[in-house]
Amino acid sequence: MSHKGIRLARFMHESVDEIFYCWIRRCGGEDFGEEFILDKASRYWLFDYREKQYTVFTKAAYIKPKEVVTVSLRSKDTFPYGVFDLAVKLPPWPKGPTLWFGFEIEDLFGGGVIHYRFVPGTPGSLAACAGAFPEPVCVELPGFPLDYAEKRHVYSIHVYRSMAVWLIDGKIRGIILYPEHNIGKHVITNKPPYAVALAPVKPSTHLSILLDIDGCPEGEYVWEDLHPWNLRVLPGDPEPKFALKFCKYGSDETLAGSTVESEIVSHPVPAYDLKSKTVFFKASAPGTLRIEIYTLSGTWEEYDTVSVLGNKLLKEKVDHEALLARIIYKPSKTPAHIDVAEYLAV
Repeated sequence: MSHKGIRLARFMHESVDEIFYCWIRRCGGEDFGEEFILDKASRYWLFDYREKQYTVFTKAAYIKPKEVVTVSLRSKDTFPYGVFDLAVKLPPWPKGPTLWFGFEIEDLFGGGVIHYRFVPGTPGSLAACAGAFPEPVCVELPGFPLDYAEKRHVYSIHVYRSMAVWLIDGKIRGIILYPEHNIGKHVITNKPPYAVALAPVKPSTHLSILLDIDGCPEGEYVWEDLHPWNLRVLPGDPEPKFALKFCKYGSDETLAGSTVESEIVSHPVPAYDLKSKTVFFKASAPGTLRIEIYTLSGTWEEYDTVSVLGNKLLKEKVDHEALLARIIYKPSKTPAHIDVAEYLAV
């Protein structure tokens, strides 16, 4: 299958019906519960190229009509390792159908999913979903902006061969690894700065773009501000690479800049399928730095403990394969100030 990318210029040269498959799910009659019907995307995604102001168009709407359970769009192109970006306002519905957007090969999660799930409400909630039938995992994302209906935010997904990363406005908010294991869905944390989970079944390596409004057949629902200008999807890199500042566990606050009175624990960082993993650490006081790895038993186990010299940069490699890693610093003199706490993995 082709995976040449989706962007505004392509919509201007090809119709939306040439780019997307479309089907709807509709309530049935007395003889059956519901039916799936092939349709045209242009009946449900309505847009023009006239601006009210820069990048705000006079028509930009995705519509689920009354008596229709689901309107689903799938790109005809598939992407082996994709970068998905959608700059959009999410609907302010007090309640209503669920939105799914990102990557999915087919309905019912059969071929694999790596996407967002938005559930409207007061407030609404946003989750990252990944994996494949029978047990894709969904984990609520921290840092979901409260003004999601008043202001555009950029919702991104970076898909790699071993994991996917969800970003909101360029900030990592979710990481799901898919090493194929036998322990079922496994949410490790959904606290800031980012949620972390394991998907038991690896998704397909060729996923199509998904734009889906699902549920509430009793009413018509319109997702405003959805325009092809807002959507960019391009082939990505199979190799994950990270340059991260360690954060305090459950906090957006970085370890660097912190003052430590006893000991401090970092938020987990990904270690799976990364060949070279290095921890950089510097603090004002001597002490110990314990590196721990996460196991499929759900425990954190000591990998190594090294001595920290005051005001001297420590460079420590994690030489073995692991799912996740974290660091714990315990100074021998307090208070201690952390100057550097970073993680480079390629």
